[in-house]
Amino acid sequence: MTTVEIAFLAAMAGSLLASLAAMVLALREPGLPRKPLWSILALFGVGGGALVLARPDRVYWLFGIALPTASFTGLDARWQPQVLQFLFPVGALLVFLRLYRHRASGKEVGRGTS
Repeated sequence: MTTVEIAFLAAMAGSLLASLAAMVLALREPGLPRKPLWSILALFGVGGGALVLARPDRVYWLFGIALPTASFTGLDARWQPQVLQFLFPVGALLVFLRLYRHRASGKEVGRGTS
């Protein structure tokens, strides 16, 4: 396995873990309005890279919006290459920012000002 493949797999894992962590934190945050919408937003990614396993020496950069932030595409057909893809977890970053602002405002349930 080459250094590019290892770095790409690490980027995929980091992107997916950030998205899942943001989703879980949004669902568990007490007093956060519209929890389901924030948790779905956490799974969206914008822009990223793709790696064709037949050509691991080249990384293709792309721009798009997709859900989830990491994916694998592979078919049994010989003409269809296997592709690894990751997107930057922009949705997760927005959720983390929203959670930070929510906690800073002190509107959590069970958190008094005494």
